[in-house]
Amino acid sequence: MMHHEKLVSAYMTEHGSITQMEAYEELGCMRLASVICRMRKRGEAIKAETVEGKNRFGHPVRYTRYSYV
Repeated sequence: MMHHEKLVSAYMTEHGSITQMEAYEELGCMRLASVICRMRKRGEAIKAETVEGKNRFGHPVRYTRYSYV
């Protein structure tokens, strides 16, 4: 949906990057990877960085942070 692409683009421009949790909480976007894929197909240069952290229970997790190149 073009609406989510615009929201994600504006968020990354303002904040520098976005994660799935931020996309869901701030934008109501539940399929960030799909939105990023469509943006890349349109020619936008977006990099993906795997980040390691801990979840709310203290267990190790990995997630992706997307940002413009």
